[in-house]
Amino acid sequence: MEEVVIYGKAVAIYFENNRNFYKVIRIEVDQERTDVMVEDELVITGQFVSIHLDTTYQFFGQWTHHPKYGQQFSVTHYQNIQPTSRKGMIDYLSSHRFKGIGVKTATAIMDTLGDQALDIILEDPQALDRVPGLTRKKAQNLRQQLMRHQGAERIFMQLSQWGFSPNLADKIFHVFKEETLDKIKDDPFCLIEGVEGIGFSKADQIAAQLGGDPDDPRRICAALVSVVGQIASERGDTYVTKSDALQEARNLLEKSRPHLISDGLLFQGLDMALMEDLLLIVGEDLVLPSIFYAEYGSSKKIKEFIELEEIERYQDEDLELAIDQLQADIDIIYDEDQRRALKLAMSSPMSIITGGPGTGKTTLVRGLIHLHARLKGYDLASLRIDNFDSPIRLAAPTGRAAKRMQEASQLPATTIHRLIGFTRDSEIGYFQPETIEGSLLIVDEMSMVDVWLMNWLLEAIPYDMQVVFVGDKDQLPSVGPGKVFADMIESQVLSTISLHRIYRQAKDSSIIRLAHDVRQGRLPEDLLTKQADRSFIPCPTHQIPQAIHQIVNKAIEKGYTSQTLQVLAPMYKGPAGIDQINQLMQAMLNPPKARKRELTYFDRVYRVGDKVLQLVNNTEEGVYNGDVGQITAILTSKETESKSEEVVVSFDEVEIHYQRSDLNQLTLAYCTSIHKAQGSEYDLVILPLVNQFSRMLRRDILYTAITRASQSLILLGDPQAFYQAATHQQIDRKTNLLDFLGLVFEQKVSTDQEAPGSRSERSAVDLSSEQENLHVSQDPPLPSLDLDNFLSLTNYRQIDPMIGMEGLTPFDFMPN
Repeated sequence: MEEVVIYGKAVAIYFENNRNFYKVIRIEVDQERTDVMVEDELVITGQFVSIHLDTTYQFFGQWTHHPKYGQQFSVTHYQNIQPTSRKGMIDYLSSHRFKGIGVKTATAIMDTLGDQALDIILEDPQALDRVPGLTRKKAQNLRQQLMRHQGAERIFMQLSQWGFSPNLADKIFHVFKEETLDKIKDDPFCLIEGVEGIGFSKADQIAAQLGGDPDDPRRICAALVSVVGQIASERGDTYVTKSDALQEARNLLEKSRPHLISDGLLFQGLDMALMEDLLLIVGEDLVLPSIFYAEYGSSKKIKEFIELEEIERYQDEDLELAIDQLQADIDIIYDEDQRRALKLAMSSPMSIITGGPGTGKTTLVRGLIHLHARLKGYDLASLRIDNFDSPIRLAAPTGRAAKRMQEASQLPATTIHRLIGFTRDSEIGYFQPETIEGSLLIVDEMSMVDVWLMNWLLEAIPYDMQVVFVGDKDQLPSVGPGKVFADMIESQVLSTISLHRIYRQAKDSSIIRLAHDVRQGRLPEDLLTKQADRSFIPCPTHQIPQAIHQIVNKAIEKGYTSQTLQVLAPMYKGPAGIDQINQLMQAMLNPPKARKRELTYFDRVYRVGDKVLQLVNNTEEGVYNGDVGQITAILTSKETESKSEEVVVSFDEVEIHYQRSDLNQLTLAYCTSIHKAQGSEYDLVILPLVNQFSRMLRRDILYTAITRASQSLILLGDPQAFYQAATHQQIDRKTNLLDFLGLVFEQKVSTDQEAPGSRSERSAVDLSSEQENLHVSQDPPLPSLDLDNFLSLTNYRQIDPMIGMEGLTPFDFMPN
């Protein structure tokens, strides 16, 4: 469609949405400049970050047809039209916009600064000092008013021309204010670290538009930092070897612009990243400061908990007596392993309980709660769900997991974020250490906790609080970087209770037996045989939707609902993928009705009653990645204060209003990824696996999916795909926590063999030898890199790894 250009003066704003900058504006058309035939007055629509009435603009856009309001002019971008003649400039400066500036003063300004007066004033704060007769106060007021009328507008227009959306432009302006253009022109890569949502490719695109040198060390530095961050995000590794980072950075740089990057430039960029603390070097590897701080800080905090031992100590005979009395009170008999586990947990300041399904984790946690209450003299009846001042605190990474914990214990449970104060009413910057109150903290689903959340949690726990971490180390690791729970167990520095025995009730479940088989890398011989609680339906990929349709129909007849049944799949695309299955199940479980409201957002339709999933953390509103809710209302723009359509979603602990521009935070949740389902449990789980999912066919994914089913499990797809998943071990993440725990406890980590990703035997290497590994031309290493002063596992006793970080908190390294 051909772009249309219209010149006009903004005379009225009929509607505006401050969150997405959408406005409906009436303009008076400048017919002399406008080439197309239009009325003298016109209503235009679009996203206008900054626009002033009585100001003339050049609007670019297309004609569109609105079903209710007819033909409209939709603006894609626009720019301010400044006066071009001397008289026009004097009239503009002496207008009502600028108080205290008359014709005489405006003329003096033009005489002194010339035809480019506006640009000169905006770019040089001292320019007006040269104008005779203009007082300093008037000069300051004029520049401030010009900045208000022209400065922000010019900034947003330039950002728009560079290809930034209005929302992203607003984020950029919020960070850099009136210095935005100067900052970007000086160093476009400042956008990567300063503004969430801008990556290397976009920043490099701006740098190229500005004529930036592709050999600029700042460009190389930005690519290296981006590569290390991207690997942490995509793979979950907490460090990257220098050789990998350098090679990946070279690939990124040369893909972004067709320009070869020499080794010497790579090392200049690395030197800059290290000198500016954008990256840290540990041994032969590169680490983001926020991740280093989280892993090393966590290891130090764990050591402090164990060594300070500020919890109350009990004699062995007192614990034995209390367990005997507990058994009588709650009518249960603990076996010797369970008694030993209860005593170990109650005798340790910080301990771990790990085990697969059916091994008694929940029973043991209930026992710990009762035993702790008995020893402390608490009345459990008074600490039930409605009492949030309980000295026994329960937490989990997600709202669903916390809800399960609460149902099992009949005590209040919450998410870790809310426990440590990250709610809609608080900001991360206000986080204070040791904020949790109570005598016992039990944290479930620990395999989901990443390095950042672990460090924040440990900072919030007081030393006189007893802590028990609970989880299944064989489930999927956290979405964020690290494998905290597995590393803590492997380090053997915490009292650890590993549960292996499957109890009688669990033995009757073929789901639990299947999970334990998968855990050991095999499938049972009866996989294809129908069981009381499990069945397998072989079918090719193209028949998966039809099979799910039939299964869900029968499940509805048996009384299952969208809340009690769940489809899980490893990937989003394809006939057996999450997206297509969600559309199918929405049509079955929540079909359109005459009076049921719905809203279309790109290729998705949301209806009242839909089950939806939160895709990102939203600390301000108190909802987090993986939370599942239900749409309770859809409001029209006439019914809301924002004058925008809104979708209202009810989560377990909060109700959130989403404007249309926020709907990218949601997706349908009838079918979810297995990662997103972690921490949840459903009466019926339907699990399709086909060879199309080959790269996601891994043991931890299959194991986690199976263990989401509490009563019934239906497997469908290709038996070979299930076999591949069960026998294909996941690639272990590369992390530092295991070694840092060994470092702070001044011991070698005890492992039967060097685990993949473990770095106990590595030491620092210099950059000259690293260049040989790159198999590229030999540029000399930079002399400014003094590796003797960088932390490695061979010199940690001589160098404090926290040197220069005195007084810092995790929030000084908070990831964007």
